[in-house]
Amino acid sequence: MGITVEIIHRLCGKKFDELYTEHQAKWVDMTANARTYAESFISDGDIVRPGDISQILQNAVKVDPHFESHMAAKKLNQKYWARDFSDYILDKIYPPNV
Repeated sequence: MGITVEIIHRLCGKKFDELYTEHQAKWVDMTANARTYAESFISDGDIVRPGDISQILQNAVKVDPHFESHMAAKKLNQKYWARDFSDYILDKIYPPNV
């Protein structure tokens, strides 16, 4: 589905924008790795879409020490934060073409 303005506001309210900025190079690298992995199993002729990358990126984000520390510091335990933050990362790296 992708990220919405409402989700971006919720993430920024919990300082995920600062988490992104503080470790931007890592998130860019993780996204590139997730894209490469997605490309390895997507059939020829199919296009790798942000949702494909997000699914892979979420698994990496969930166990990232900086993400885990951020979640603990903010006392967040809902699973949707990993999904939303992954979509936020993708939105920063691959901005929408509107």
